[in-house]
Amino acid sequence: MKQRELGRTGISVSEMCLGTMTFGTQTSEADSHAQMDMALDHGVQFWDCAEMYPVNPLSRETQGDAERILGNWFEMTGRRGEVVLATKHSG
Repeated sequence: MKQRELGRTGISVSEMCLGTMTFGTQTSEADSHAQMDMALDHGVQFWDCAEMYPVNPLSRETQGDAERILGNWFEMTGRRGEVVLATKHSG
């Protein structure tokens, strides 16, 4: 996977980014973990966990699930250091 410099940060990220906004709403935790494994196995280490796109959390009960699923995967695999994680906030 080709890498690109992220602005002037000195951080190098994969050209492709894994979007996790559907984790917990449309994508089960098991399937989310499989996607994260596959992404890293193919060199995609730039991930975006923002839940602010057209598939916003569908309910109060699922809000924050993407972050929870990511945290569970990081804890299980110990691979947090391999990922450049981005997010956004809107109000």
